[in-house]
Amino acid sequence: MVDFGGERRVLSSAVLGGGLGPARSWLNVTVPGDYSRADPADDLACRAAELGLPAPVVGMLTAVDVRSHQHAAQGMAQAIATVGVGHALAAAGSRPRAVPTAGTINLLVIVDEPLDEAALAGAAQTAIEAKAQALADARVRARNSTGFATGTATDAFCIAALPGGGVPFAGPATRVGADIARAVFAAVRAGAVAGQGACDARPAGGAGAVAGQGVCDARPAGGAGPAGGAGGAGGAGGAGR
Repeated sequence: MVDFGGERRVLSSAVLGGGLGPARSWLNVTVPGDYSRADPADDLACRAAELGLPAPVVGMLTAVDVRSHQHAAQGMAQAIATVGVGHALAAAGSRPRAVPTAGTINLLVIVDEPLDEAALAGAAQTAIEAKAQALADARVRARNSTGFATGTATDAFCIAALPGGGVPFAGPATRVGADIARAVFAAVRAGAVAGQGACDARPAGGAGAVAGQGVCDARPAGGAGPAGGAGGAGGAGGAGR
């Protein structure tokens, strides 16, 4: 959990506090891999209240142990990520028959600049592109395509900028965008490498990924088909591992 120390302007896909608006804190909760509550936003709101977090709260769910989160800072940006790649997918690959209950990348990006609404959208685009680059660099294979993964079916993000606006752009060619990209890349890549465990140490002809973790480069290019399993919390911020 993160207390922003004051109001931030956020853009988020989180199950609690998603959309565009103000926030004062962020909560990332570990839940069981088979979490299936139909009211995840209410669940998160109750947990935030019990913890005494200042409202409004942006809340996400994951089956990753949040104590294993990754943190990276670059210039005006900080990235905090929990990275579960057990069901890594390529966005334009074959559509999963069901949303898996495990496999989520939750991402918070704190930006110490007052971003306009368009810049918040640009910052989100930059962060998601950097996430995909990090997964490719960590050689996380997609389960629904022959290439590298771009994320999972239940990823969630939150861009938390200073209030007020005034900064119009946050693409990767801008100073703030470059800071965002590098912070996100570092945090997500570290989490993806850790999530794949011993894969990098295996011979090229070895077995696939450690059970329940990411698909490493040693896996045959065709990979397995779409992951099965019933949907959990579903959508952005669903439970992941």
